[in-house]
Amino acid sequence: MSWFINKLSEDYTGRAVFDVLYTNVPDSLLFVGASKDHIDVKLKASGFTFLGFGFKNKTVTIDVAKAQQEEGTYFVPRSGYQLQIEKQLPQSMEFMGVDEDDAIVLEIYSLKTKKIPVTQRLKVDYSQNFMLEGEIVIQPDSILIQGPEAMLDTIMGIQTEEKTINNITEDFKEELQLQIPENNSTIKYASTSIFVSGKVVRFSEKIIEVPITVTNTPEDFEIKLFPDTVKIVCSAKIDDLKTLHESNFKVIADCSTIQDNAQNGILLQLVSAPEMIKDVRLMSNEVRYILKRK
Repeated sequence: MSWFINKLSEDYTGRAVFDVLYTNVPDSLLFVGASKDHIDVKLKASGFTFLGFGFKNKTVTIDVAKAQQEEGTYFVPRSGYQLQIEKQLPQSMEFMGVDEDDAIVLEIYSLKTKKIPVTQRLKVDYSQNFMLEGEIVIQPDSILIQGPEAMLDTIMGIQTEEKTINNITEDFKEELQLQIPENNSTIKYASTSIFVSGKVVRFSEKIIEVPITVTNTPEDFEIKLFPDTVKIVCSAKIDDLKTLHESNFKVIADCSTIQDNAQNGILLQLVSAPEMIKDVRLMSNEVRYILKRK
């Protein structure tokens, strides 16, 4: 037994295989992998040290930030990773070198940043006599993504999840998750969700009678419409409806649209209406006419 203990106290030269963990990747770079995931290291230590060392999880870290670059290739030279390994060994062990002569080649890509638009897919079902005032607001309406330039060039935008809200009678604000591809971890997204909001107001309807303007009357002819006015149904906020006047609208009867087989009817077109009107429609799309030579 004493002989065995004496033998363990003697120094020996041996080998140990270390798993490699790559750390300290700069934010401007994307680390994908390396040519080595383990390194065979030559060591000198007592038998006791080797015996205890054999039961440990042997891992060394390689600092990616200290990698060198040549013609677009990142690598850690043999001298570089040897020095890093030696500094991580316990003091009871003497580093004798590594058998590999080649450098560690790193698969690294320079990261670029790109802003892409967000397409929201919120469906809003408003209660009767309620409507959206203005436009739906998306916050943010675009996001930053980061990744290899070649991959960024293929991404033109991103959609949100689909969502429906029903019977809306008041202002709303909904969070929507972005549909980020699960199989592409090389692209980093600055946001994973956005907010969609809108202002909701109550509306009513009003009927306004508007004179019809005739255009493109044939030369040497005159035309008479029956009737020469048309009723328009307008949907808007109550306060906005109070300000409406017939002069805010223009409806035309274009004689150039009359067909030879027309039954004395001419189509009407609403060519202008106030922007504040949510919905507007003609109660009649056609009127009768008589065309006479002057």
